[in-house]
Amino acid sequence: MKIGIFTNIYKPVINGVVNSISSFKKGLEELGHEVYIFAPTCPDYKDDEKNILRIKSVRLPLQNDYRISLPPLAKKMLDVIKQLDVIHTQHPFVMGNYGSFFADIYNKPLIFTHHTQYDKYSHYIPFEQETVQMFTRWLVKDYANKCDCVIAPSESIKKMLLNQGIKSRIEVVPTGINLDVFGNPNREIIRKKYNLSLEQKLLLYAGRIAKEKNLEFLIKSFKLVLNKKPNTYLMLVGSRTKKDYLVDLIKKLNLETKVFLVGHSNAVQNYYGAADLFVFSSVSETQGLVLVEAMAAGIPVVAVDSPGVRDVVNGKNGFMVQDSIRDFSEKVIKVLDDDKLREKMSQNARKTASSYSIQKMSKRMLKVYKSVLN
Repeated sequence: MKIGIFTNIYKPVINGVVNSISSFKKGLEELGHEVYIFAPTCPDYKDDEKNILRIKSVRLPLQNDYRISLPPLAKKMLDVIKQLDVIHTQHPFVMGNYGSFFADIYNKPLIFTHHTQYDKYSHYIPFEQETVQMFTRWLVKDYANKCDCVIAPSESIKKMLLNQGIKSRIEVVPTGINLDVFGNPNREIIRKKYNLSLEQKLLLYAGRIAKEKNLEFLIKSFKLVLNKKPNTYLMLVGSRTKKDYLVDLIKKLNLETKVFLVGHSNAVQNYYGAADLFVFSSVSETQGLVLVEAMAAGIPVVAVDSPGVRDVVNGKNGFMVQDSIRDFSEKVIKVLDDDKLREKMSQNARKTASSYSIQKMSKRMLKVYKSVLN
């Protein structure tokens, strides 16, 4: 089968959408299929994998990582598109529109993955927020209802899409992870790097350091944890959308020696391996892939209840709490105080992660592709 994936963003940017595309590309190719990625050009970056087709683009204002593709497409791209069996878009606009257009004129099945709760990102658009949120919900609904199938990364997102009035068929296919990588981290290298002993407890967050990730909540909750567990540290691993984001809050709460702002890492699995507990406060996720990555390393989770999170965290592999700083901190303390509980949750976390392999999820996606072709 020849599969065309149309996306507004790809490597070298690293985020949940890119990780998902890369994961499925790897898995589907291992199953013997051809996967073509159609994405905007990225100056000064050379692709090191096959079948990446770059479309001329310009940088979006105020966004270093994001670019917008421009017509027309090169003839060789059109030749590839004509041969595709399935067109799979990752966004409901720009490259999503390209994919929809070509699916229509060449009579190809159109599949769309709903990766993002776009209304939770409205603060990036400098207009009246309620209007922006209404528009993004309409945009997703209008686009999704043109598709042969919509992929939801979690059951809770499927329910949300149904409630928003999407009539197209919806299938749940989470993104898979590389269990060999995340299941076998180096448990010492990060603690040695930051001079942390095994007696010192380490909380970890991994993901973009951005407003929509609700990290002020996490910092304030950590402050309460320190009142009971002063020998505890918090590490935030990920790139920051704004250089000074969280710095003022950390200083205000006198946490400069307790919170590590690490930045992006290409070996995030070793940070998971160093941690005692993974903490997650985002309410904008559609799957929460980092939760599964942490669980693969045997790390229990404390997370705020939200779509995506509630599909993974079940009370046996970690705790899910309401949006309360005090409740969150109490659950963190409970796990840190109880070694037996933490070990039991660690075992259950690994069991949960084992069902999210790239191979299993790629086979589920392939089943969807075959169904829309029949």
